[in-house]
Amino acid sequence: MPITELGFWGQQFMLWVLIFIPILGIVGYIRIRRKKPLPLKPKRYRRVLIGQAGLLVITVLAAREQRVPILSGPLPSLTSWLVAAGFIAIMGLRLRQAWAKLSPGRLERARILLPDHPSQMRLWVAISAMAGITEECAYRGLAMRFLTDNNSSFWIALLLCVSAFAIAHSIQGWRGILATAIIALLMHGVVYETGSLYLAIVVHAVYDLMVGIIAVPILSKFAKTQELTQAASV
Repeated sequence: MPITELGFWGQQFMLWVLIFIPILGIVGYIRIRRKKPLPLKPKRYRRVLIGQAGLLVITVLAAREQRVPILSGPLPSLTSWLVAAGFIAIMGLRLRQAWAKLSPGRLERARILLPDHPSQMRLWVAISAMAGITEECAYRGLAMRFLTDNNSSFWIALLLCVSAFAIAHSIQGWRGILATAIIALLMHGVVYETGSLYLAIVVHAVYDLMVGIIAVPILSKFAKTQELTQAASV
């Protein structure tokens, strides 16, 4: 259906997904670069959850308005699940090795976004689950459908969705943007191959959760080291 024929919620959805959310990502990046004070991490995590929930509501309303089923299609095969499990396991090993070699500067930047204490994991689990559901339904599901139907070009739709999704994660820096773009392409591939969002949602959520699980002990140890260093220098 041409985008000019989208209803109110469809238009709001496209504005948020392709424009407003990427802008918020850039604003967050600038704020961190300028070292402006940030709210405490639990408060920021709650805001993220509220934002994800809001986007999910808009996505559902836009889908219902246009009569587009989001969670439709066949369930992935057992082979698909096994391949996905293997991919996540390999990525977990590679991430753990990479994290062990991160410089203090990059660890400090990672502390801004990722949990650095076990008490924060409850919120991180919720964020991981919400991100998997919301972002896959929005970017790999509805936005891709609307854009493809509008211009009849799969590749233009793919470029717009991947770019908007990556820029929305600008707060992670240029490495984060590049990594997010690669992950987005992989998730689009999963959706294309399986014909549904089910596997992409699970992989996305598990991957985010895994990053948090790997980060907590490393960042927690780093945080204690920094505190001891600062105390010794006073």
